[in-house]
Amino acid sequence: MPQQVVGYTAAQVAAANQAALTMEAMIGRLSYDESFASHLANNPREALEGSGMLMEKEAVEVLLATDPERFDKLCEALFDLVDSDFLHAMVGPSCA
Repeated sequence: MPQQVVGYTAAQVAAANQAALTMEAMIGRLSYDESFASHLANNPREALEGSGMLMEKEAVEVLLATDPERFDKLCEALFDLVDSDFLHAMVGPSCA
């Protein structure tokens, strides 16, 4: 993580790196696994949980704070592969 890491624990920085690796894995899998892409589009939480790709909100926030360039590149690559409503489905209430 080349950016600011002052103010974060080693565990937080490690979790942020793991979140980035998880995002990279998701991007890779979306590029070849149509079934996963379809499941992610229809039920993102279930698809991510079932694939072991869940990320802690705090880890993603630390990633954004400590390595914003990597975060931006990952988001650009991800959103080239998923529907624009993906983020809303991830953060919206599950009972909707």
